[in-house]
Amino acid sequence: MLIGIVGKPSCGKSTFFKAITLADVAIASYPFTTIKPNSGVGHVSVDCPDKDFGTQCHPRMGFCRNHTRFVPVQVIDVAGLVPGAHEGKGMGNQFLDDLRQADVLIHIIDASGSINEKGEPVPALSYDPANDIRFLEEELDLWYLGLIEKGWERFARAMNQEKPQLHKAVAKQLSGLGVTEPMMEIVIEKLGLPEDIMKWGHSTLRAIATDLRKMTKPMVIACNKIDVPGAEKNFERLKQEFSHLVLLPCSAESELALREAAKHGLIDYLPGEPSFTIIDNGKLNEKQKKGLEFMRINILDKLKSTGVQQ
Repeated sequence: MLIGIVGKPSCGKSTFFKAITLADVAIASYPFTTIKPNSGVGHVSVDCPDKDFGTQCHPRMGFCRNHTRFVPVQVIDVAGLVPGAHEGKGMGNQFLDDLRQADVLIHIIDASGSINEKGEPVPALSYDPANDIRFLEEELDLWYLGLIEKGWERFARAMNQEKPQLHKAVAKQLSGLGVTEPMMEIVIEKLGLPEDIMKWGHSTLRAIATDLRKMTKPMVIACNKIDVPGAEKNFERLKQEFSHLVLLPCSAESELALREAAKHGLIDYLPGEPSFTIIDNGKLNEKQKKGLEFMRINILDKLKSTGVQQ
């Protein structure tokens, strides 16, 4: 499985990517820090059955700690997306080409509303992050629509002449998007599409594009920067407005800081856990102590994790 991390510039994509992979990537608060896609290996935590046998497993792939198994998954962080990407604006063409490979998407949004639609910093809570969710779905739908409409008339004429099984023929035509015959069968039935494919107009193809995008690119919304004052209210509002989507609060910056601290032997921390333990208080300077205390109170105590592993 390949997970694609997507979103507009400067929303925290690369921070999120580094937090789950500890890869060395460029992180900056300006558009298009990510020019070429960063790829790496992240880990998904699951309960390990070794606990039932009173032992500790040592997997060949990934790792296991305290009866929690961390399963490796491939992750790609693609160039930041801006409105008009399907027309090639910004890094649009590269973004969509990179995205084609992904099996599932994690859409990183700035829940604090401190980054505008162009990826530029603005005062916190002055921008509505709901716009980002809508525009990404819109861009993906229009991208799918463009790929579907390309050569569609010729395909439709051939269909009318040869009369093959509808769902099989259309699925084959769109196989480059990961469309399968069962998927196409579901869409045809859901939309009540006529057998005569020549009657499928632009609005029909747009509806097909939306349904197929949802099936072939399932998406989770990671509401980042949840520790910024006011971001939690935005998150609660977004959950109501987009009840058909999975939205999770997170602080990628906190997760990255905790993982780096653990990597350097300052704390004992397991990704996804609700707490950490300071190993040697004497090794920490005052700034580090304050930072860890802030994350403990404002992130871990409130959310029971940084949200990144979830």
